[in-house]
Order: sequence, then C-alpha cells, then structure tokens
Amino acid sequence: MCPNILALIEVDERANQVVESLKLPGHNVVACSNYKDAIGLIENTSFALIISDVHLENGGSVFDFLRWAKRNPLTCDTPFVLYSCNPTSTARYLEDGVRCSARLLGATEYIVMDNFDSNDFRRRISLVCPPIPKVSSAYPKKKPLRDLHKFRTTTYLGDPCQSALYPR
Repeated sequence: MCPNILALIEVDERANQVVESLKLPGHNVVACSNYKDAIGLIENTSFALIISDVHLENGGSVFDFLRWAKRNPLTCDTPFVLYSCNPTSTARYLEDGVRCSARLLGATEYIVMDNFDSNDFRRRISLVCPPIPKVSSAYPKKKPLRDLHKFRTTTYLGDPCQSALYPR
C-alpha cells in the first residue's frame, strides 16, 4: 500500500505538476484547492505527508492550516511541507519570515522553486516522506508449478505423511 499524500495547491497547473511528479515513484496523491476541502479530507483519510501552497488565497492562511494540522491528533506527527513555485517579488521579500514562522509552527520543509523541476521536487519530498513499501521483496519468490513434479506420500523412513510438492 502506497502512502497517501495530500496536496493543497490552489493553482491547477501547479497542482497537476505536483501530482504527476509524485505519481511517478508510485505515491497516491490527493489534490484539493482550498483549506476547507483539505480539512475534510484529513478527517476522512490517513495521509503520510501534507503539502501546502504557501500563499493561500481561497480562504484560510497556510499558518491556520499548519496550526490546525499540528494540533489535530490524526496529523500532529505527519510531515508538513510548504511549497511555493514562481513566487512574486513580495513573496520573495517575505520568504525568510514565512520560513521561520512555519518552522516554529512545525513545518518539516519549505520548498521554493522559480520554475517547477520535477526531479528536484521528488528528491526533496523523498527526504521527508516515508518510503513506499516494496511488496515484491516482502514475500519469497515462489517457484512456478511446472518445476514441481513429484508427490511424496511417505517419509524417508517409510512412514505415511501428508502429500507435498517438491521442486525438481
């Protein structure tokens, strides 16, 4: 089972970039475009990581959302990443203050990109996101049935036993 990631990003183009980038390594990404939808999703779904746009405009601030997530028992230990792509000059001016405030409130990472770089974004997310479990390595590899050819009905001492398949 792949970990769920919540992405609260208001601009559809950026949301699509984030979703497509994180789907490549196999993450389940749920995108939403406003604060209220994000809270509703968190109350109904378990997430291994929360990514939020730094500059929310459709109601609620990122600090309100971060504060709520860190006070909520369901998400208090969930890594929280703030993300900003192509910030305005005002956003650049305020970046240090926003970064420090976010860290004090419990943000795990603060990512700023002038242009979206999928590889760099995935690399930085992989530093804070739990790894995707590899199901195939958790189970021993089974031999195909064609390699099984013999039924043994007795033990080596000649006592009866349950039937079993043995490899060639």
